Amino acid sequence: MTLDEMRKIVSQDPETKNLSLLDIDVYKVYQYILDRDQHYVKDGYQPVLRTDPYIEIVYRPTKEKAEEIRRQKIREHLKFYDSEIYIQDASLSRFEVFNEEREKAYKLCTEFVENYRKDRYIKGLYIFGKYSTGKSYLLSAIAQELAEKNITVLFVYMPDLVRSIRQGMNEGNLEQRINQLKQADVLMMDDMGGENMSPWFRDEILVPVMQYRLSAQLPVFMTSNFEYVQLVDALTVNKDEMNRVKAARLIQRLKDLMTYVKLTSEQYKG
Repeated sequence: MTLDEMRKIVSQDPETKNLSLLDIDVYKVYQYILDRDQHYVKDGYQPVLRTDPYIEIVYRPTKEKAEEIRRQKIREHLKFYDSEIYIQDASLSRFEVFNEEREKAYKLCTEFVENYRKDRYIKGLYIFGKYSTGKSYLLSAIAQELAEKNITVLFVYMPDLVRSIRQGMNEGNLEQRINQLKQADVLMMDDMGGENMSPWFRDEILVPVMQYRLSAQLPVFMTSNFEYVQLVDALTVNKDEMNRVKAARLIQRLKDLMTYVKLTSEQYKG
């Protein structure tokens, strides 16, 4: 095909008809039109014509490839503590806002995702609500959006954490497991207070982890069925005054680390 024939095709194509092309660029644009019309895709990438600042064909991921890349990035930056219990399709954009509490929760979550930087500390959130109000959904959505931004998140389901710590004692790698909790960029703990917790776990695991993260200014997120006052009772374990004081000290660290967010008792609709 001659240059003039290629130029004619380019000048008649709706996408390229208004381009002012040098001869050297005509073949490039003509080749793009051929690839586009044949739906050419290689390894999940399809051709796109870029005209500024100069003519070139670039390859961008298809919708399916982009989703694959997104999920791969999440897998790289979203870590789990022994079990992968989270809502994989959770998204802040799909979190239903139908009252003031949920509006506040959504606002705080989006502000954290938008503003968090490793060199700028922002408090995490303590998300309280009854069963099926969307606490875990919200936590999962924040975790995924942070992971997409290359921020490493350690997602912990609290009942599994208790079992994992016991396993670490048996396997001799308890310190390594505790350091994971201390040093993660962002630590997320789902279902706080729902586990069978001993005074030892509270005082020797949770308190040092929270104290370290408070001192290092590393964000913590938690969900719980308990308000702070109720959580004191849940963490007291042995119902004596000394244990209550120790539980209250842990709660104070949680207050220092996190902003309290309450979700309505209405059932989650998402």
